Amino acid sequence: MDIKQTINELVSGNAQRAMKDIYLYYYPKLVLFVSYYVQSKHDAEEIVSDTFYDIWEQREKLFKVQNFNTYIYAIARNHIFDFLKYKGKTGLHIQYDAQEAERLLQSSSNPETDLIRKDLLDRLNAAIESLPAQNKIAFKLVREMRLKYKEAAGIMGISLKTVEAHVTSAMKRLEKILDEDLNS
Repeated sequence: MDIKQTINELVSGNAQRAMKDIYLYYYPKLVLFVSYYVQSKHDAEEIVSDTFYDIWEQREKLFKVQNFNTYIYAIARNHIFDFLKYKGKTGLHIQYDAQEAERLLQSSSNPETDLIRKDLLDRLNAAIESLPAQNKIAFKLVREMRLKYKEAAGIMGISLKTVEAHVTSAMKRLEKILDEDLNS
């Protein structure tokens, strides 16, 4: 999708079609992102709906946006924080999407490799869950969602160097945890 052309259509052309294109492209990614913060799929979908509502309402101002990808994730992040504040939750619960990871790991299937994959996935999930919250978020944005460090920094509201430090720290911690786990 050519996001600049789609934004142009959203602002001055066929706004409904452009919004549909943006929705179809970003909806699954945003639901996954929001799910890192909230435990309920329903709540995640509501937050994403609010995000798209804001995009629609602010469409005339989108020409000023330098990086739409960072912009839409930042709107979602703000809705997440509002939701968590409203719910009175201070801690973040970030869960690795086991089904997605399992789908990525599977290339051929037999009982032995399935068991090994499941064990590896369980260990990875446990290791990721043990990371500090900011490390988890940075790791998920950069490594799983394949966002650029600069985009992750914009989404998290921190500097590029801080995101790099979080990802590096997460990778070192995961390596250490998995090494210890495999050697015990």
